[in-house]
Amino acid sequence: MARVTIPATLRSLCGGSQELEVAAATIDELLRAIDARCPGFYARVVEAGRLRPELAFAIDGEILPLGLHDAIAPGAEVTIVPALGGG
Repeated sequence: MARVTIPATLRSLCGGSQELEVAAATIDELLRAIDARCPGFYARVVEAGRLRPELAFAIDGEILPLGLHDAIAPGAEVTIVPALGGG
């Protein structure tokens, strides 16, 4: 099971949950598993078959350029990081 940290901007879709555990072997499976528990989640993080560019994904503390078919290890800690705005 992967442990996923949900950013504050998406927690309303998950009943306010800050963290979820889901079984998944790829990023796509992970997001679909979250969507099964938090309807509408997948559509908020995937657009036109790609991860939205305003979100970054950290696996075990390292932000990586990932695609939907990239593998994740069992027990991975996944953090979804929204882009920071400002100037």
